[in-house]
Amino acid sequence: MADTERIDSERYFVPAFLQMRKNQYLLTVLLMLGFALLGFLISLFMKPVYEAESVLITNFNVVQGDNVTEIMIDSQLGIIGELMYSKPIVDEVLESENSVGNPLDLAQLKKISTIERRLMSTLILVRNTDPEIATRIANTWMISAFTHLSEAYDHALLVSEAKETLTLIEKCKDTDAFKESNLCKSLDIQKLDELNSTAQQSIKQETPKALGLTKEIQISQYQLATEPQEPVQGKRANLILAGALIGLVFSFILQEMPVSKKSVRA
Repeated sequence: MADTERIDSERYFVPAFLQMRKNQYLLTVLLMLGFALLGFLISLFMKPVYEAESVLITNFNVVQGDNVTEIMIDSQLGIIGELMYSKPIVDEVLESENSVGNPLDLAQLKKISTIERRLMSTLILVRNTDPEIATRIANTWMISAFTHLSEAYDHALLVSEAKETLTLIEKCKDTDAFKESNLCKSLDIQKLDELNSTAQQSIKQETPKALGLTKEIQISQYQLATEPQEPVQGKRANLILAGALIGLVFSFILQEMPVSKKSVRA
């Protein structure tokens, strides 16, 4: 009979916690309570982290027949995300925080912030142990970004208009069918040269100010962050629960050790 039990024990794996005695169940409970208490003590010294979220809402104007592709849309939204860390925008955020007694530099700002994309919107997420500071930074950042990007969009419209003028000039010069249009007939060679020169000059002046944006993407509006009430890290209840689970797992590991298994067989 003993040999049969030995063969069965070698052939099948039975977790040790299913064979525990009363005192061993008590050990598991004590470990869970002990680690839960440790999580509680850690929460007393660890400051919770809050996250504020502001949203920039954009819209893409797609006209049927235009050569706007999904790659172009993705590229424009990617540019907006990169422009969130552009010097004019970031400098305003840093100056605003320094003026209220919160010294902050670019490295620290990048460390506490994340720029995310959600469909056609761009999110600014700022984390801090003080929910008021996190909200203030996120909102200052969003207002500055909206102002600068709206100005850049105005310059992007001028660039697009100049490029359309150049396209029109090329058609009037090279396309026979288009030459017969009333628009082209109203423009002589001198007028076309003047339009060409003006358009080229406009593109040179306005392109750097457009910051890579095009007329298709529209900076619609923004939503300011509200002060967060619940922390995303360091919540006391979560630390206590994590401690209890760690104690449970530790007790399972302890029960599988050879010494514990011998005590169960005994």
